[in-house]
Amino acid sequence: MPHLHTNGHSVPAGQIRVLYVGDDLALIRFLRGTFREPAYHVVSCPDRGSAEMFIESDIRYQLFIFDHEMRHRAAFDLVRLVRSLKHRKRLLAIVVGGQLESSLIQFTHAAGGDEYVEKANGFSSIRKVVEQFLLNS
Repeated sequence: MPHLHTNGHSVPAGQIRVLYVGDDLALIRFLRGTFREPAYHVVSCPDRGSAEMFIESDIRYQLFIFDHEMRHRAAFDLVRLVRSLKHRKRLLAIVVGGQLESSLIQFTHAAGGDEYVEKANGFSSIRKVVEQFLLNS
């Protein structure tokens, strides 16, 4: 079941919506603590099936973050799904993981992802990349 982080109110039109797909609770806490409401709305989704429903829906998102360490290692497949959908193909999609290897960077780009980012140093690299992408979008 997806973990919606909401207070029951509708999402304001100018709010940046981020979908994190994975089950890293420390990363979820970091994302929600760093990218706070009302400017941001972080939705977390721990499984592939729910993620596919969110991605295929008409819910407005500006950024997708896929955890390479999620169950079934579906991050690259989900990036490909984002790129295959007309209403999603130009949105930002990053993959995060515990290792920084050139093959993971290559897989991310081959799938259509914008960036592969290592989960290290208190997630500081993730923060930097997300802020950079959102400023340039």
